[in-house]
Amino acid sequence: MNIYSTTARSNLTVVSYFALLCVAFQYLSPDPVEAQSSNKIEYVYNIEMMKGHLEQAIANKENGNNSLTQAHIQHPIAEIYDFIEVQLGTADSKLNSLLFTSLNNLSKNVEKLDASQFKDDTEEVNQMLYNATKLIVPENNSTLNLIAASWLLDTAEAEYESGVTNGKVTYAVEYQDALGFISRAESLLKETLPVLNQTMSIPADEAMREFSQLNTKTQSMADINDIRTTTTEIKQKISNITGLY
Repeated sequence: MNIYSTTARSNLTVVSYFALLCVAFQYLSPDPVEAQSSNKIEYVYNIEMMKGHLEQAIANKENGNNSLTQAHIQHPIAEIYDFIEVQLGTADSKLNSLLFTSLNNLSKNVEKLDASQFKDDTEEVNQMLYNATKLIVPENNSTLNLIAASWLLDTAEAEYESGVTNGKVTYAVEYQDALGFISRAESLLKETLPVLNQTMSIPADEAMREFSQLNTKTQSMADINDIRTTTTEIKQKISNITGLY
């Protein structure tokens, strides 16, 4: 899996985003501009990637593939958790410890649990991730969510390119990573819709329709250039909402 931290993202400069957030703030969010700081954006982005992995873990467990299930549980532990641990541990050390322990227990018990119990245990972890987000970003924050959604689409492109070649899945984990991250980006946009004003809701609705096309393309293993065309269109719609380019 390719992990894109904010320090390594060449096409999404956090400083530029933060400088422009003051402009977008008055239209999108009742929260203080401070809540839009780059470390909080990255925090949400990483938690959403973890959720994307958990979605794919559940799907693989239901399909009887313990190997891929294990991979999607291990990635949040080995490759993402470090990016949230300091902030979460400072805000709530007990939740930090419980979340990390629960993820490890899931990993240890992948083969022992049936699909139903595995899903229940994974949903408990998802609830912890939800609580972890609210600790750092306590109120709905439209701009932050939309930036995180755009980052998820960037990462999904890279994962898809690694996982699909000539219309065939060559690396299943990377392909499924892309599916999970696209799903979480779509969810963040959907969560944002109710708080947008009428003008902003137009590009948001358009972006939601683009997600339907994107999902169809990823399921049919379309060429990466075709995928990138659609993700770029969605990111442009998001930019039209936030005013950040």
